[in-house]
Amino acid sequence: MAPPQRPGAKGSPGSSGDARALGEADRRERHQTEELAEACARTEEELEGLKARFEMYFLGVERREPARERGEMRRRVLQLKAELTRNTGLRFRIDTLHARFLSYERMWTRSSREKEDGTYRRDLVRARRHAHAPAKSAAPEAAGGTTPATAEKPAPPPLPAPSTAMPRGPGEKRLRALFDEYVQARRSCNEDVSRVSYEALSRAVLKQVPELMAKYKATSVDFKVVIQGGKAVLKAVPRA
Repeated sequence: MAPPQRPGAKGSPGSSGDARALGEADRRERHQTEELAEACARTEEELEGLKARFEMYFLGVERREPARERGEMRRRVLQLKAELTRNTGLRFRIDTLHARFLSYERMWTRSSREKEDGTYRRDLVRARRHAHAPAKSAAPEAAGGTTPATAEKPAPPPLPAPSTAMPRGPGEKRLRALFDEYVQARRSCNEDVSRVSYEALSRAVLKQVPELMAKYKATSVDFKVVIQGGKAVLKAVPRA
């Protein structure tokens, strides 16, 4: 009488079935990991697009805060966070995405609160600039309606500063083209363009130029329209 074979041993009735089951389980796991990685990549891209939308809102280009999109992004990030995966690299990537979203959300909440309270830094800078504008008016004449003797020969005007010392951003022609591209891109993404104005866009763009030049040590700054997460956004292009 032949000795009984161990379960799963070669030639035993259940060995081929167990191997097929293990192979199928391995394929399913790889497929789920690939799908999860693709979902993570899409969410990362759309999160950066949402960040750009919030920046444009705080700059005044966008008049409506993208609160609905923020809630949808929160739901998607938390859904990814709850997914189970044994791939350590993918788990680290998802945890990093979750931490980045929480950091952005804290920043958006703080900036929105400051904007509502009237203490938002960029708004204060703009208000100070307008407050100091009247100080540039011409000096009043001397008492009695006559000008001082020293005013008979006015000093020569100071030489203009070199153009390289001036913030160099897009000119009016480029701003008009940029506005047209931005509106067209929003329409192609089925976004509302009724509240987008050339004045708001040009002010927001030119206001960023000095900060971007200092940050990137650039000699000039241009902008381009890109589609991120299905939304049209403006992206700065510093030039050395």
